[in-house]
Amino acid sequence: MTDTLVCVGTILGVHGLKGTLTVYSDTRPASGIAGYSCWYLGMTAESVKAYSVGRCWQHGNKGMLAELEGVTTRTQAEQLKKIKIWVSTDEIEVGDDEYLWEALLGCDVYVEGRLTGSVVALEAYGAQDIIVVKTSVSAEVQGEWMLPFTEDVIQLVDMENRRVDVCLLDGMDACFTPKS
Repeated sequence: MTDTLVCVGTILGVHGLKGTLTVYSDTRPASGIAGYSCWYLGMTAESVKAYSVGRCWQHGNKGMLAELEGVTTRTQAEQLKKIKIWVSTDEIEVGDDEYLWEALLGCDVYVEGRLTGSVVALEAYGAQDIIVVKTSVSAEVQGEWMLPFTEDVIQLVDMENRRVDVCLLDGMDACFTPKS
């Protein structure tokens, strides 16, 4: 596998007797996972096996069901429980002002032109996404910033230079957790 893969969901379990899978989708909207004709299944991107998606559809408010070619029995489907679903980044359409979370990981974060740290995670907390920044080793106080990924805070994302410029608004010192 030479493509760069990104995790887009997890197989939660089995639905029925004919190998239909229940799926948790990390895509927005959740039904976006149905747009990929090939899923790579495995616990890590290095251990995947390709499956053609026969059918994928919404089930209930948040659930997804999927049928994969070659998975036709409940027993086969049960062996895929808790397995991650990966797709090639080449297949993911990203708008001009959109970013794959995985692409932001490791980017340097600057505040007022000074290197503050690097992106170590992104989290979804309903109202807005949160970017988690671990301070650089040269920081006076080691710790993590949890910053809202909003236009007011995230001033610039330069993927070519792997740089994110941040504006810390008044009161944002509460977003910092020191680590000893």
